[in-house]
Amino acid sequence: MSECLNAMPEAFQQFKVEPAFSTDNASLFFWQVIKQPSWYSSPAGLQEYPLLGFFAGNIAAYKSLVEDYYEKNIDVVVLEKVFESLDVTADQLMMLNPNIEFADLADDFQEILGRTL
Repeated sequence: MSECLNAMPEAFQQFKVEPAFSTDNASLFFWQVIKQPSWYSSPAGLQEYPLLGFFAGNIAAYKSLVEDYYEKNIDVVVLEKVFESLDVTADQLMMLNPNIEFADLADDFQEILGRTL
C-alpha cells in the first residue's frame, strides 16, 4: 500500500482495499470525515495540485478558483446552497452560468449521480 493511501484514516479501510478503485494507480487521495467541514488529502498540502485545492479547501477556495478561471464574479450565496445540498436547480445554474441550459447537463448528471435531475 502506498504512503499516500496509508495516510487515510482506518475508517476508510474498506475503500482502501476495494478493487474497483484501483488505488495502486492513484497518486493522491481525498476524503472527508463525517461532520467535518473540510476535506483531507494525501499527500498533505495541495501545492502540487492547485486545480484540486477546492476539495481540501472550502467554498471560498472553489469560488476563487472559478472566478480566476472564468474571469467573472460568482454569487457566493448560490454557491453555498449548491455545496450544502449537493444539488443544483435550473435557476441556480442560470445564476452561476447563464450560457448553459439545464438540459445540456443531463448526460453529466446521469454519469455523476446515476440519475437525471
